[in-house]
Amino acid sequence: MSIASDIKDFFKKGDSLTRLLLINGGVFVALQVLWLLAGWMKKPWEKQFGSDLFLGSTSSPDLLLERPWSILTHLFTQLEFGHFFFNMIMLYASGRLFQHIIGSGRLTTVYLLGGFSGFFLYFLFYNLFPAFDHHSMIVGASSSILAIFIAVAMVEPERKVSLYSVFVIRLKWLAVLFVLLDLWSLRKGENTGGHIGHLGGALFGLIYGRSFANGKPLGEWVSKLFTKRSKLKVTRSNPRMKTDDEYNTERVLRQKKVDEILDKISRNGYDNLTKEEKDFLFKNSQK
Repeated sequence: MSIASDIKDFFKKGDSLTRLLLINGGVFVALQVLWLLAGWMKKPWEKQFGSDLFLGSTSSPDLLLERPWSILTHLFTQLEFGHFFFNMIMLYASGRLFQHIIGSGRLTTVYLLGGFSGFFLYFLFYNLFPAFDHHSMIVGASSSILAIFIAVAMVEPERKVSLYSVFVIRLKWLAVLFVLLDLWSLRKGENTGGHIGHLGGALFGLIYGRSFANGKPLGEWVSKLFTKRSKLKVTRSNPRMKTDDEYNTERVLRQKKVDEILDKISRNGYDNLTKEEKDFLFKNSQK
């Protein structure tokens, strides 16, 4: 099989996180190749299309009308290697946590809606306040990634994560730190549009995390477009991971009930089991 076929097969069989990483990576590589070819062929693409080749979005209403697709494409566009590398590391780490705690089928939903929320806040600020340049550009997955991370932090704020295998910090404090860094960067006037977008993504993540914790997650109609299941279930209104003791206790109780059902079979036969007992035995025999 060719490399292209391998990538296509990997994309089809991969989960939501794999697909998001591949799309971001594919766009980044494609842009680098195009700019390289433009330099070799001495084509003035840089002047004609700008460094983002129409993929980046803008705060200018007139220019946005000419490139409405950019509201979506800018969420997958990183221009510099450092920006791309850091975003993909954050997407992978946050996405893994999200899939484990909230579910793979909802990851793309939060990525898209969080990114759109970041763009909306950016566009609003730049067109409401005279201090901002109405013709700025915005690219990057950062707003989407922050939405994913904040959503996880809202669902399991007490979960601890390790930073560089040295520092251990709870998700809620790491989320606060990220937001404070964006506010500090805004105060210093660094990448203003990007940091406003980050805060928009964080706000969506906060709202989504609360809605999920309350058993009514936002955007379920979008989630159904990215999952094979006909129905997404929220299994707990105040979700948290089980401790080792809780897991072991449940396992012991489950095994005890299985043993009791097996004893009943040996005494009275399988046909004398209730429907609930048969279902319980079948379900646990698959584990």
